[in-house]
Amino acid sequence: MDSAEISRTTRLGMIFIGLLQGALCYLLMTYLVPHNDDWLFYGMPATIAITSALLLTVVSFKQRALWYWMALIFVVVLAMSVWLKWQVEDSDKWRQHEVFMFYGWRLLLMAMLALPWIQYSLHVSREQARYPHFYRQLWLNALTLLIVFVANGLFWLVLLLWSEMFKLVGIPFFSTLFFDTDWFGYVAFGLITALAVVLARTQSRLVTAVQKLLTFIATGLLPLVALLALMFILTLPFTGLEAISQRVSAAGLMSTLTLLLLLLMAIVREPHKEALPYPGALRYLIKCSLIVAPIYMLIAGWSLWVRIQQYGWTPERLYSVLVVVVLLVWSFGYLASILRRGRNPLELQGPVILGVSLLALGLLVLLSSPVIDAWRISVNSHMGLYHSGKIKPDQVSLYMLDRSGKVGRAALQALQKDEAFNSDNKRKRDLNSILQGNRDPIQALAATQLAPKVMIAPGSKQPDEAFWTFVKEHSYRITSCVEQNACVLVDQDLNADGKPEQVLYAFGDGESLVFSMQKGKWELIASGQLPEGFNKDKLLKAVANHQLDSAPRVWRDITIDGKRLPMNYYTE
Repeated sequence: MDSAEISRTTRLGMIFIGLLQGALCYLLMTYLVPHNDDWLFYGMPATIAITSALLLTVVSFKQRALWYWMALIFVVVLAMSVWLKWQVEDSDKWRQHEVFMFYGWRLLLMAMLALPWIQYSLHVSREQARYPHFYRQLWLNALTLLIVFVANGLFWLVLLLWSEMFKLVGIPFFSTLFFDTDWFGYVAFGLITALAVVLARTQSRLVTAVQKLLTFIATGLLPLVALLALMFILTLPFTGLEAISQRVSAAGLMSTLTLLLLLLMAIVREPHKEALPYPGALRYLIKCSLIVAPIYMLIAGWSLWVRIQQYGWTPERLYSVLVVVVLLVWSFGYLASILRRGRNPLELQGPVILGVSLLALGLLVLLSSPVIDAWRISVNSHMGLYHSGKIKPDQVSLYMLDRSGKVGRAALQALQKDEAFNSDNKRKRDLNSILQGNRDPIQALAATQLAPKVMIAPGSKQPDEAFWTFVKEHSYRITSCVEQNACVLVDQDLNADGKPEQVLYAFGDGESLVFSMQKGKWELIASGQLPEGFNKDKLLKAVANHQLDSAPRVWRDITIDGKRLPMNYYTE
């Protein structure tokens, strides 16, 4: 796009939009989100989406179609945000922020796929071919994004240097302004982003130079990737497919290789070129690699299906399947373009890329809607395996259910009523802890409430309240002690000084902790993992039969001039 196509008034308007984006984000994050986190999902995505789309598409603010597109973007983004917020409204703030960040990356990918179509409808006459424009705009948008990141990075590095230089002479004003003043950061980021976009859209020669450099690099990489694809496919008849099905990352590796091959091919095969810029042998090599690309995707799909049959759906497996579907369509489209003899492959490859972009965009939108609800599909699959007896109660993933929004929480609540699942105290305790917001159940008890819940072994004495207060500080290691008589406390002299230590056996956590009075206060001095199958009855039997004892270490510490040098022996 030439600089003459964007008037001075439009450029000033773009700078104003950048400032407006920063100001709105500052108001949302400072005054609205802290009081109502709904604004994080409703306000921020819509604000950033509308302002960013305007910066990248506007030629004239008087263009009516431009505002129709902005209205459509606003409605679609807001609808997806409402659905996502409804899904996670029962989750804690950390989980909501994690989901929001993932949603942000998804919106960025949607924008990269949708913007060339919007730009075509706004800027180009219908007589012009669609794919050449799509190719150019995709490059321009990607490089504009790169310029935005580089410009902001350099800008903040300069500000960091600025603030540090003045701090040397005892002037902290600039450090406070640049890095401790919230409004400055938001507004400065919006302004630099707008200036970077204006630069990228008006200095087309500079952007074209960067594009040619990256295309030259891709031209060198494409034969190498094609050779890799062919060499690996030729080794499969000798190694077999079983090894692939057993590897969790197999589908991901093959999808990555196929995506890299197809992407490099799309970059190198520019719309105005009639043939690939290689000698005949390399062109044949690349065509052969494109012929086997669908085989990679079929193998990846088979590998994923084997895992799904064994362990059910998860959000990650669902995303992988959708990636495989997109790449399978893309690779078959390229295969068809090669097999058409006597025709320019680009005649079909262009429409294939356009169709793949629409397919990927549609799937991304559906992933943020009830149509393809990854959490619902995963939870239903997981609970189906449990209720059918294919997985045991110990194999139920509370972690996955806890991170699956409303439908996951409903499944957790259903497990509370499941007698088989709750027959194990640890499973029951973990489930209740998740439903209560992962709060530590021990911390909810006072020291005087914790003491009666722990059984004192026969012959041992009840320690003072200070002991139980100190034990609470290590509550994350003894969560099973919240249940009556689930833990046992034994006093035992472990260093032959005549003063017994306190040994707390937490059977539900599989650990024993040793506490000792050191310089007038309790300290945790040792811990040990309980052996498999060791339980309360065995401990009490050992105490009753006087079989609870201690043994000295086989390997000793070193002493040098009467001073002990503690040694940690790996064989002990």
